[in-house]
Amino acid sequence: MKGSLNRVFDPEGEFENKPWPPDKRTWLRFILGLFLSYGLFEISARALGSDRGQAGLIVGVVVVAAVFAASRWLLGEAYPEAIRSLGLGTPGYKSLIAASVISGLLLLVVPVYVYSKGAEISMYPGWLILLPGLFAQAGIAEEVLFRSYLFGHIRRGRSFGRAALIAGGPFVLVHLALFATMPWPIALVSVLLATALLFPLARLYELGGGTIWAPAILHWVIQGTVKVIDLGPNSSEFALIWILACAIVPYVVFLIPAGKPRRTG
Repeated sequence: MKGSLNRVFDPEGEFENKPWPPDKRTWLRFILGLFLSYGLFEISARALGSDRGQAGLIVGVVVVAAVFAASRWLLGEAYPEAIRSLGLGTPGYKSLIAASVISGLLLLVVPVYVYSKGAEISMYPGWLILLPGLFAQAGIAEEVLFRSYLFGHIRRGRSFGRAALIAGGPFVLVHLALFATMPWPIALVSVLLATALLFPLARLYELGGGTIWAPAILHWVIQGTVKVIDLGPNSSEFALIWILACAIVPYVVFLIPAGKPRRTG
């Protein structure tokens, strides 16, 4: 027993053999919960001007509450299960180590690029104050929604690969809204990068025993780095290199054995 917030997590389907959801009605309610929660995420972030996590703590609370409400009332989960479904329990140490190592490898891209290009680097004003909000918004909020709610439910009774592929469909659908609010090249690149990260972030989620902390750390580093550093005229070129690195390096996580199925409730 690692904590009351942990769900019963069984990556090999030992305890849950039938694919979830059990019927089409539950599936429709599940997708509705995803769209409503993501809608609240986008609306709250834009209304509060939280493009760099300025109001990330508020956005994080809004999304976590929305996901809990979707699990509790749309999916009919009992109160304790709806809490556990948020993925906020105690993570496995292996997942935190993996997330830290991958994040460290990615962050090395910054000094290597600056040195090789002779670029000047500066920090966004007040960047230290932004970090907690960025973690709550880009880390906790998005991972509770896309890893714990979306992937976590679909994973029940399915193989890892099949669940990740199925989760990719609804994930791309909700992100189509980006094309209405961003220039299409930026929206396209954002969706492609997020899609490439579906598998490694899901893997970190499983290594953590069905908790969001490890993928939240990596997600935070990926989104936050380009939002708190400024490379001046080199910013656009660095952004492309950063995106490429973020699409490739996180797959290192698959070199780490998953271990045996375990209960973490």
